[in-house]
Amino acid sequence: MKTLYFLRHAKSDWSDYSLPDHDRPLNARGRRACMKIGRAMQRFDIQPHLVLCSTAVRAQETLERVMTAGALDWQVKSEGDLYGAGADRILSLVRQQSDAHDSLFFVGHNPGFQDLVVGLSGTEAEEGLIAHAMRKLPTGAFAEIRFDEPSFQKIGLGGGHLQRFVKPKDKTMV
Repeated sequence: MKTLYFLRHAKSDWSDYSLPDHDRPLNARGRRACMKIGRAMQRFDIQPHLVLCSTAVRAQETLERVMTAGALDWQVKSEGDLYGAGADRILSLVRQQSDAHDSLFFVGHNPGFQDLVVGLSGTEAEEGLIAHAMRKLPTGAFAEIRFDEPSFQKIGLGGGHLQRFVKPKDKTMV
């Protein structure tokens, strides 16, 4: 069984319009959300074998703050291809990963994350999670998808089961 986790970066700061998109940091709301997300990751006992994080400043800062807040010690790899990636490119990255890992955690951006989370999740309606993910994958949202598949190379659209979809405003994140 393989598990994929997706965390969209927290809310970014748009106060300095001279900064390139890639270099935007988090704003105060995003930094506060990271505290909630980190504590939730600890409570959910999320233990990915590998974290792949976009090189964008807001994604890197999100991951750093989440790990600090949750006292998490994860193996992290910066992945430049996640910045601006669509669902097809992200799925390609998933399929390139070693099957020695049972779980992968991605930190990145929309619309690629939302498209892939919805696309991978099949048609099951556990607790209406897919309907919520289809509406919006806001900043700081987290999704967990499990697959009855022994290889990342065989993961495909509709083959997963959305186990968890939470947003920073949800009570489960507090």
